[in-house]
Amino acid sequence: MKREKRKVAVIGALNIDIGGRGTAPFTPGDSIPGQVTVSLGGVGWNIARDCALLGADTAFFAPLGRDEHEAAILAEAARFGVRLEGCRWLSAPNNRYLYICDRLGDVVAAVNDMRLCAALDGAYIRSIAADVNGCAAAVADANLPEEALMALAEQTAVPLAADCVSAVKCPKLRPILPRLHTLKANRLEAEALTGLSHPEQALRALLKAGVRRAVVSLGAEGFLCGEGDVMLHQPAFPAPMADATGAGDCLTAALTVGLALDLPLEECAALGARAAAVTVAHPGAVTTALGELSAVGEGG
Repeated sequence: MKREKRKVAVIGALNIDIGGRGTAPFTPGDSIPGQVTVSLGGVGWNIARDCALLGADTAFFAPLGRDEHEAAILAEAARFGVRLEGCRWLSAPNNRYLYICDRLGDVVAAVNDMRLCAALDGAYIRSIAADVNGCAAAVADANLPEEALMALAEQTAVPLAADCVSAVKCPKLRPILPRLHTLKANRLEAEALTGLSHPEQALRALLKAGVRRAVVSLGAEGFLCGEGDVMLHQPAFPAPMADATGAGDCLTAALTVGLALDLPLEECAALGARAAAVTVAHPGAVTTALGELSAVGEGG
């Protein structure tokens, strides 16, 4: 079913992902044969691409570096249909995430260099507030500095969603929980925010803290979601497992697009489960196959 195309603002991080996967057993301190890849990633960028694939008119807001990856960023934005007019271009390297996986694909070592995120400050948020408020919904990731998250909560007049990113970073969201319409967390992130290890108890605590719609992902078991006095368990849709990378980001994107469309909780949950199933069935953090699930279209 096609619906009116809605505008979505994504405020978050874009990384240059540099990854190595060994074809021999990993040995600390030694060089091993394998493959090295370079691609664009980052939670915010993944969410932006997924929102666009789901049919939203998507604007991305972030500091970006004028380095050797600038052309690739512009080309990928054009390919996915993500607008970059609100980005702040700086003479600095882009964020980088360097990781090494073993033969099974498990990360054994990683370094993240997110220094460019420091430029995403309160002044930048205030400078883009009018553009963000011209959208139907906005979503931020917890890579943002606390100052930026506070400014975003204060300046944003449209429904605001947030992705926890990690258990280490998500506590930055705690002061703005009452300002959030939608929050997506996994088990560990929900526990980091609430101190409660049981997912259902953590979900209820997030709602009590002021979040209007909270979602706690349970991996292969789907996710819990709640709004007001309503709580439901959304099972994962059956799908062949190719790559779980990016499934959580895709869920956040689907929840945000559903928010922009003013979909009820049940419809948002079903859209999120379908989108995550498409993502895990394809390699990579983002798949263009998601476009076949487009939640919105031109016209009404």
